[in-house]
Amino acid sequence: MSYRFVAPRTATTPKILRDLVAVLVIAFGHEEVAESLRLCVSEVVTNAYHHTRAALITVDVSLGSSGVTVWVNDDRPEWLPRPPHAAPPWRAEHGRGLFLLSRLADRWDVGPNGTGAKRFTFSIDYQGAA
Repeated sequence: MSYRFVAPRTATTPKILRDLVAVLVIAFGHEEVAESLRLCVSEVVTNAYHHTRAALITVDVSLGSSGVTVWVNDDRPEWLPRPPHAAPPWRAEHGRGLFLLSRLADRWDVGPNGTGAKRFTFSIDYQGAA
């Protein structure tokens, strides 16, 4: 099953999209990944909100047999974040998002999507799926 959520680029969009995606995965019986998914969506959409100029933020969600995959596109293909090597200092006000994502998602990647935009992808496996 695949779903697409499109929302305006506003300060409330990360909360709205993270909650929609969590409700979706719970509705399909995978509550065990809902909180990790909620946090990861929040971090990636927050990055799109802070680091892009796009009027809309699009989140695509695919619920597969072994896990859920999320894609977030933005209009800054030149800004490619790198995986963190260590946790940021505990007093740091920024830099926790990708560290959190690297700990909660089973896989993630980011790169240009070939249309002048960037695609951020992450997947979380269901418990017991392998």
